[in-house]
Amino acid sequence: MATKPLAAILPQNKQTQNPTTIEQEKRIKEVLSYSILLSNRVDEAVKEAESFKFECLEVGKKVGNLCQMLRAAVRLSTSTTAGISFYGCPLRRIATDVSKNLEKSLALLKECKRRSVHHQQIKNEAKE
Repeated sequence: MATKPLAAILPQNKQTQNPTTIEQEKRIKEVLSYSILLSNRVDEAVKEAESFKFECLEVGKKVGNLCQMLRAAVRLSTSTTAGISFYGCPLRRIATDVSKNLEKSLALLKECKRRSVHHQQIKNEAKE
C-alpha cells in the first residue's frame, strides 16, 4: 500500500480555494461604492429641492451621517494596519438594503425638486 507524499495531499495554492484578502477588500469596496455614489446623489438632490426644504434637509443630514459611516467601513476594510476582517455576506446584505433605501430617498427628493401636481393641488386648496 503506497502512501502519497504529504505535499500531494495539501493544497499547493490557497488562492484557488479561498479568495485572497486583497480580492475580498476590492469586493467590499465595490459593494460599498454604489451606496456612496447614491448618497452623493441624494446630497445633490437635497441642495436642489424647492419644496419641503426642511424635510429634505433632515433626510440630507441622515444620509450624510450614513455616507460617513460607509466611507469609514471602506477605509477599515482596506486598511492593512487595523487587522480587522469583515464578513462579506452580512456586509453585502447591509449594503443592498442601504442602496434600496437611498434609491427610494433619491426618488422622493426628485419629487421635491420640481413642483409636483400634488403640491400644486395643496396650494390651490389653501387659496379656496
